[in-house]
Order: sequence, then structure tokens, then C-alpha cells
Amino acid sequence: MLTTNIRFWPLVAAVGVSFIGYCVYFDRKRRNAPDFHEKLKAKRQKQKQKPQQTGGTSSFNKINDAEEMRHYFLEQIQLGEDCLTRGDIDTGLNCLAKAVLACSQPQNLMVFFQQSLPSELFQELITRIPKIAQSMEDSAAFSAALGSGSLPEVDLE
Repeated sequence: MLTTNIRFWPLVAAVGVSFIGYCVYFDRKRRNAPDFHEKLKAKRQKQKQKPQQTGGTSSFNKINDAEEMRHYFLEQIQLGEDCLTRGDIDTGLNCLAKAVLACSQPQNLMVFFQQSLPSELFQELITRIPKIAQSMEDSAAFSAALGSGSLPEVDLE
């Protein structure tokens, strides 16, 4: 048994050193590639712009059934929470306003927001809902997705 231990651990050490050498070699090769920094900048720009693009109205224009509407609603809620957590108040409130417009029961959602958001953010959300509704209503696809072309009225009192 002692002879297997004597042979086993040096083999494990050799494999470990080889793996680390492999990682260092290819990392250096990757970093020294002429287009590495350009690709890295492009990737970071793409990730930075992704939440702003996802928060747009283009995905709402394609909604035709209840399951897609529910998915859009949950996506906007999640994006709004993430943006508010990161400190991006403007984008977060826009996403939450879109969620209110996509919600089947906007009154209940507004009551929830009134209880959970600070009063300044809630007031700002109230002022943004008509603006976002108007911008969505201006697109013909949004009106077609809603069927009747009118938005549900939100009773805040």
C-alpha cells in the first residue's frame, strides 16, 4: 500500500502542474491576440446595453396570447427590480410601468407598489404610466395586441 501512495501523489502533482501550465499558456495566448481587447470592449458594451434594450417596447408589440403576456409581465417586473437594486431608477421605473400596463389586475399591482416602494418612487411611477402608455399606444402593433386598443384605467384612490 505504501508503494501505491509513493507513486500516486507525484502523478497527481504532475497532472496538476500540467493543467495549471496549460491554463497559463492559453490565457497568455488569448490575451496577446491582436483583437482580444476589441472583443472584450464589444462584449462589455453589449452587456451594458442589454438591460436597456430588453426594457424597450419592441417585445411587447409581439404579444398575442395570455402566456406571452404573463411572461412579458414577469420579465418587466424582474428587470424593474434589478434596475432599482442597481440604482438605475429611471430604467427600473419604466420597466415597472410597463409591467403595470401588461398586468391583468393593475389595481392590485399598484397597491403592492404603493406598499413596497418609497413614496417618491411610487409618485414617479404614477406619472410615468401615462407617458409609457401613450408611447406604447402610438405603435399599431400594441393596439392590435390589446384587441380593443385601449389601456386599462388604473384607479389609485
